[in-house]
Amino acid sequence: MNSNFMKTLVFSATVALLLGGCASMGGGGSGVEILASGNHSDMQDQQYVDIHKQADFDALWQKTFANLSSVPSKPVVDFSKNMVLAAFIGTQNHGGYLIRIANIDASGATVQVTVEVTIPGTNCRYTQSKTEPFLFVTAPATNKPVNFNLTQRNAPACG
Repeated sequence: MNSNFMKTLVFSATVALLLGGCASMGGGGSGVEILASGNHSDMQDQQYVDIHKQADFDALWQKTFANLSSVPSKPVVDFSKNMVLAAFIGTQNHGGYLIRIANIDASGATVQVTVEVTIPGTNCRYTQSKTEPFLFVTAPATNKPVNFNLTQRNAPACG
């Protein structure tokens, strides 16, 4: 298979899994929306961020894509209603990693955000180039502290 086809296949699978992840949080009524996701960013370290102001969002967006030739259009966010949650899993030695927000629980004194990272299955085809996977989503705004909890799961082995 050619590399462009594989990139398209991996991107499509990532989007499908991410959309499925948001649907598991209660679907359209949850207020969660994927803003951007992908495998290439300038974020080489693992980090999870909640953003409540436009200036902070602008700065993180700039930092995320500072040295890339292809930068996605920055989405418009109404910070009076929403906050942005960003997840970066750092530099990986190959592709195939998926990030999704598995759950957001705002019922307590803090907002608990569960970030699920899927580790690629063995014998699966994915790019052998280094990647820096990322995810930006919106969620309903809150004044509560936000805590990120990381979970990992292994994708099934291929062939």
